[in-house]
Amino acid sequence: MKILFTGGGGAGNAGIFHLWNDKYELHFADADPEAISPLFPQRCRHKIPFAEDISFLPEIASLCSDLNIDILVPGVDEELSQMGLLENRVAGLKILVPEPDFVDVMLDKLKTAQKLEEKGVGAPKTLSAAESGKISFPCFVKPRRGRGSRGAMVLNSEQDLIAYIRLSDISARDIVVQDLLVGQEYTVMMAADASANLHAVVPVQVDVKRGVTIRAKTNFEPSVIDMCRKIHRAIPARGCYNIQLMFTPAGEVMPFEINPRISTTFCLGVASGINPVAIFLHDLEPPSDILPFANGVTLKRTWQNHFSTENG
Repeated sequence: MKILFTGGGGAGNAGIFHLWNDKYELHFADADPEAISPLFPQRCRHKIPFAEDISFLPEIASLCSDLNIDILVPGVDEELSQMGLLENRVAGLKILVPEPDFVDVMLDKLKTAQKLEEKGVGAPKTLSAAESGKISFPCFVKPRRGRGSRGAMVLNSEQDLIAYIRLSDISARDIVVQDLLVGQEYTVMMAADASANLHAVVPVQVDVKRGVTIRAKTNFEPSVIDMCRKIHRAIPARGCYNIQLMFTPAGEVMPFEINPRISTTFCLGVASGINPVAIFLHDLEPPSDILPFANGVTLKRTWQNHFSTENG
């Protein structure tokens, strides 16, 4: 089987290559191919346009066709809305991505919170920064659309919020403000089949985070698993996606973001024994329960330095 990952220079791809290189033929594509690990064979590294480029769709379709890719795993938010069009262009191609309606809602952090509230799941109070009179401080702010914790920070006053809006060069309507959550952060891998039957929930306890997760471990926390199953029942989705939540000292589990794609801790879910690709591709019976995973598997990310001459 041949798998193509976009966002090939992402933090988790070296782990995926290590875990799956003997199992699948792996390929990695990025708008900056120099960001892809030089430890991967050259034949596995590919350049694609940015998602906003008019040539993105025809070029990635051509790449999938030329390589005879069986399944595409998009790792970049900006690409997700085009995946439905891509699937129609390449015969037989499967794409590990949730339904377009799910993607549309979850890429918008305000819509995500509203959907969770609508379904009775619960979420931290979430407003646009334009509703300044209703905001309590301290609070957590971030762009309404964005990834990698870009622009996310804690603000302590109305003056801080005014300065944030001015300096970010984003309209107040496109900034979300949430109640500040305190506790243990989790990022959770959700793996469902093509019919949105949930097969696996892998909670990852985040110990160190700097934009992406640096140190973390799988942790069988029943309250977190129960909340994630509740979310999936309320808002089912096919494929693999990621729920971010906080487990408070009072024992409350509060989801604050849902990413409609794999996360950089996808490799840790794989290392714990879960294979979302196999779950998605195989026509499995709806499970009586979620699959077990290895508890306490630890991820530690460190810098690597690569040297070469102009001759290679």
